[in-house]
Amino acid sequence: MCKFCRKHAKEHGKWYLNPEGYTEELFYKLNLLDRILGRKPKKVRDAYKSADAAWYPLDISKQLELVDLASKPVLGKLVRMIGNHIAIKSHSGQVVPTEDALKIVDLSHDHAVYPCMCKRLFKGQDEYKCLNFAPITDITRHTPRHWKEKRLSPEEAKAWLQDFSDKGYVHAVFWWCDMPQAICICNCDNKYCYASRPKNWYDITNVYRRAEYVAEVDPDECISCGKCQERCQFGAISYDSNGRAQVDPRICFGCGQCRGVCEQNALKLVDRNTHTIAKKIW
Repeated sequence: MCKFCRKHAKEHGKWYLNPEGYTEELFYKLNLLDRILGRKPKKVRDAYKSADAAWYPLDISKQLELVDLASKPVLGKLVRMIGNHIAIKSHSGQVVPTEDALKIVDLSHDHAVYPCMCKRLFKGQDEYKCLNFAPITDITRHTPRHWKEKRLSPEEAKAWLQDFSDKGYVHAVFWWCDMPQAICICNCDNKYCYASRPKNWYDITNVYRRAEYVAEVDPDECISCGKCQERCQFGAISYDSNGRAQVDPRICFGCGQCRGVCEQNALKLVDRNTHTIAKKIW
């Protein structure tokens, strides 16, 4: 478990299973300066700005341009340092398997699904696969140019998540202005996800943390069908000299999507924190 996740997990095991992260008290908490100036807390001020459907795409585009500076020989190291610092205090996330995503639905309320901004930016298509919940959903509805949404009951939200999993989309829970405030579950294709790009291209680690798990293969059950390799969006699965699938724990994000296409049940998720190699790779 990374140090930030450990700090906010408390007795709940994982930061995103901490019920505190789904309360309005945390979201609307005022600091001393807020009280003196008579203003809304920073989380709310930033949320109103980001909930503007017309403004948000421009902001993402600007952020990606800055992130691309990480590829520069001189600026790269500085950009990564700044990016990792900002990510913890802003809007970043962690990959979760489907079973944990379903637990998040039970902890949250007022579920609504919105179009995926990543896919709109990179492919020019709208697909409803960004699952949000209170209090960010209420903020969104009160902005002049708010997002078009589809409200879901908890049961419907779980059904949508299962459908996303069947399609091979990677779930990631995103926090807002510091942990443990969870506001949404992203269900994305890695090639479109603007959160995973800084992580996978430039190693800005904190913007898109790996899951608390890592996948393992039972070679005795594997029949070398190749389906798990096709499903893996991170390129973590290859084949050994016997033609059996193997997972590279240094690359695996622990999303668990490989399991859904294995008819032999040869793949499972294990606790990353107990894995000899993966426990220090986040």
